[in-house]
Amino acid sequence: MRLLLLPGHGLRVDRHKLLFSEIFLNERMKLYEYILRRLILMIFVLIAVSIIVFYLTRGTLPATFALAPYITPKMNDPTKLGLAVSLGVATRSCPSWTAFGQQAPGCIVPLYQQYFSWAENVLRGNWGYSLLPDIGAGQTTLGLFSARFPATAELAIAGAILTVVIALPLGIISATKNNKLPDHISRIVALTGYSMPVFWLAFILQIVFVLYIRVNNSGALPSNGLVSTTCGLCITNVGSVKTITGAPVFDAIISGNPGYLWDALVALALPAITLSFSTLGALTRIVRSSMMDCLRQDYILLARSKGLVERTVIYRHALKNALLPAITISGLILAALLGGVVVIEYVFSWPGIGQAALSASLYVDINFLELYTLVTALIIVLSNLIVDVLYAFIDPRIRY
Repeated sequence: MRLLLLPGHGLRVDRHKLLFSEIFLNERMKLYEYILRRLILMIFVLIAVSIIVFYLTRGTLPATFALAPYITPKMNDPTKLGLAVSLGVATRSCPSWTAFGQQAPGCIVPLYQQYFSWAENVLRGNWGYSLLPDIGAGQTTLGLFSARFPATAELAIAGAILTVVIALPLGIISATKNNKLPDHISRIVALTGYSMPVFWLAFILQIVFVLYIRVNNSGALPSNGLVSTTCGLCITNVGSVKTITGAPVFDAIISGNPGYLWDALVALALPAITLSFSTLGALTRIVRSSMMDCLRQDYILLARSKGLVERTVIYRHALKNALLPAITISGLILAALLGGVVVIEYVFSWPGIGQAALSASLYVDINFLELYTLVTALIIVLSNLIVDVLYAFIDPRIRY
């Protein structure tokens, strides 16, 4: 083995170590460049999404819909027209509010100019006001979204954790016990998760755990709300916690209130189970097929021929490679979770952005729909980027 003598230092360094270090640094630089390219591409993706959403909400609806959150019954027509002009929707040459409502020629600002005015306000943090009754009428759209987002994030995280905790063991057991009773049970669970509507499962769980399973003459679990103290398994008189994140579970952990934490977890149980059940079937099938493919490979045969314990063969050799396809679809699973919270939040009266987005679609709250769509797109794009980066750390053969 050749050794190199670094001038001026008198240190002997292995040539192969230098070569390995150089290769490692080059790969890290390529990964950083890839992340930077993806982040730049993400900006263009979000701009494209914003244009599409803006066109669907502003270009296909009457111009008066964009002004609905700002108009009150006490406003007269000249005041309404002045408001439309100040918001960049009506031109200064428009003669009257009636002409603006009838979309008279020369009254409506061209759509591309409206988009640039809207984008300028968004970059300043001004997303306008909301008109959702009983939820946020009169509030700023950004304030309403920020207040409700932690509840949705808590529900989505809980659903993702349950999906992984349940789907991974089911997929592994199904692959290692192929065509046996555990495999058949896993297939039934996966098929049920594929085919069962989430709203129907939500109603069934509410009936079972609220009406039929009762503790101390009360339903075992609550059917709605972020925190409950009235169910059979709840703890009464738990006090309160300081709102730090807006998510009860995290706030209880930070505040060190175990009773409040328990009640928050109990209230989270049914919505999280319902949400996870809709996606665990897909992940279970992916893990099963990947594990079965890995268990047929030559390196598994070699590991077994060396006398390694079967648990070591499965979890140290097969599972690591089998996780790659599961990580691939994790971005799609996250998208499914974000889409599923709309229905689940409505059924369980969960005060998150999903329930608000449903109400916004009913009342045509353009400002909230624009913010909700862009944030959802941002989360999906970032999750796909994280998945791609994890690929490089899990599988050394992958290069960017």
